[in-house]
Amino acid sequence: MNQEFENRKTASMLLLFGVIQWMIVVILSEGIQPDYVSSIHYVSTLGTGKTAPFYNASTVIMGFSVSLSSLLIRRFSSSRVFFVLFLITGLATVGVGVFPEDSRPMHGIVTPIALLFCAFSAVFSIKLHERPASYFTVILGLVSLVSGIAFIPYLGLSVESRAMFMGLHKGTLERIVIYTNLLWVLILGSQLSCKPIQ
Repeated sequence: MNQEFENRKTASMLLLFGVIQWMIVVILSEGIQPDYVSSIHYVSTLGTGKTAPFYNASTVIMGFSVSLSSLLIRRFSSSRVFFVLFLITGLATVGVGVFPEDSRPMHGIVTPIALLFCAFSAVFSIKLHERPASYFTVILGLVSLVSGIAFIPYLGLSVESRAMFMGLHKGTLERIVIYTNLLWVLILGSQLSCKPIQ
């Protein structure tokens, strides 16, 4: 039981650190990157130009944090489906940092994998949470999936495109997909050290 609690605490620390440091780096990078407009530009645009070293390194760190936490969670959780989905999420996130926006076609492959598998992980994490947190994680996962589908018309647009669908620029809708995913990961991270997981 002591080893299980240590694994849970370590996984919790990894997830909270990985996501929080990435969000802080994104906020700082958005302020540093010249002429960057969050509603218009992709988040991954921060992985090019002046902010590339910080953003890409931060993304790799977050990916490793998710990957390592999934391995720790597997030691005390019986949900093999969640483990596989979450591990792929972490590895694909590492890929997003290794293959930034100007690394085509790899960036266009690993980014949707990271977002899609993270959303599915949220849905399949329902048994890993106490209520009502379990409901919120499923809702956040479904919102991310629906937003991802709604994002399809934006695919292939240039970085500077100001095209709007449903009254939203591509940067805004992309952030809905990303941040709903990150919110449920933060919920998971905060709960891991609070209760045993079956």
